[in-house]
Amino acid sequence: MTTSAHDCIISLMESNLQEKYFKRNFSLGVINGVFFNLVLAFISGSTIIPLFVSQLTNSNILIGLSSTLETIGWLTPQLFVAGMTLYHKNQLPLYIKTAYVRIISFSFLVLSVFFLGEKNPQLLLIFFFLFFAVYSLSGGISGVAFMDIVGKTIPFNKRGSFFGMRMFFGGTLAALAGILVEKVLGNYQFPNNFGIIFSLALFFIFLGLISFSSVKEPPLAEVKPKKSLKENLHQGLIIFKQHREFRLLFFVQLIIGAYVLGLPFYVIYAKMFLHIPTQIVGIFLTSQMIGFVLSNLFWGYLSNRGKNKEVLIITAILSSFPPLILLAYHFFYLPIFLYSSIFFFLGAITSGLNIGYMNYLLEISPEAERPIYVGIMHTFTAPSVFLSAVGGIIIQLTSFSFLYVLTLLVSFGGIFISTKLRDK
Repeated sequence: MTTSAHDCIISLMESNLQEKYFKRNFSLGVINGVFFNLVLAFISGSTIIPLFVSQLTNSNILIGLSSTLETIGWLTPQLFVAGMTLYHKNQLPLYIKTAYVRIISFSFLVLSVFFLGEKNPQLLLIFFFLFFAVYSLSGGISGVAFMDIVGKTIPFNKRGSFFGMRMFFGGTLAALAGILVEKVLGNYQFPNNFGIIFSLALFFIFLGLISFSSVKEPPLAEVKPKKSLKENLHQGLIIFKQHREFRLLFFVQLIIGAYVLGLPFYVIYAKMFLHIPTQIVGIFLTSQMIGFVLSNLFWGYLSNRGKNKEVLIITAILSSFPPLILLAYHFFYLPIFLYSSIFFFLGAITSGLNIGYMNYLLEISPEAERPIYVGIMHTFTAPSVFLSAVGGIIIQLTSFSFLYVLTLLVSFGGIFISTKLRDK
């Protein structure tokens, strides 16, 4: 049998396996996304996490860092992981192993809140960063496996619906959970209020990991040879130089993603200058999830039609709205209830950037090299998530208004660069 005939047979077998388990994998993947998007209600980087850390420290730098700690952990290790897993036919075993680490580390975080919150808040702050970092890094390690499995099991024309349903149903539940968060924050004192909220997050993290661990993953037909980290970095630089769309997508993700400069400080600003009570954060969270859900319907519609470029352009435009609204409050007297619209747009931006960026990346990544493309992109963009900490430094040195003028100007750059992408 010739090599060509052998490859055709393998490809046909893979296609049949993908079709056989498509409904199962699609359903489990959506369930996984529903649970993890629901988790956002309990560990939101724009509301819950910065509010929790602000109970333990007055440092804007630490508050900013905490808000994107999960994203830092998700992005940072992916190139190294891609290099180690690229030569494996199956990625699911890695996902399952990291699931144990994520559950155990977050369990220790929950216990720390309950047992150290009143007795030793300084030690709790240290433990929070430690256990949340482990949870986040293990999530980043599993991220390459997750993206590769999705690429192998979900056809191109179904990915918009796949990610859309994950976000729509999960976001809807998260919006309802915002009401629960408001009740918990209002009826329980620190640290028990956050202990309860994080316990709920742990429960849904467990369900989400169990669901995706049950997918049926087809083996990869063409497996790349094992390479050293140096070789993978070299390959990454070659891809970056030679692949125009990959390079542009990097800058699009970097510049639109710079909205995180001010992400954790919208709620801190409301607390410090608008004097909102703590439980109002639940309303902000619900508003954010409504924006996440409603916009998601539109993003999924565009993405299914191969218009991920348009998704990114509109998301870039929306990224200018939150700093504009905050600046309006800084200079004019406006009703407090309008402030929640900031979080509505933050939800829409998060949803649009996730759908547009992930699907565009999957489209331009060759199947056999998908893990390395994903790993390179996520690792190269990882430093940008420290921008929230940079935002904290800017506030320490200047003011809230200076930070949000800067954030607004950067959003204009995101609009410009996203128009340079080619339609796929």
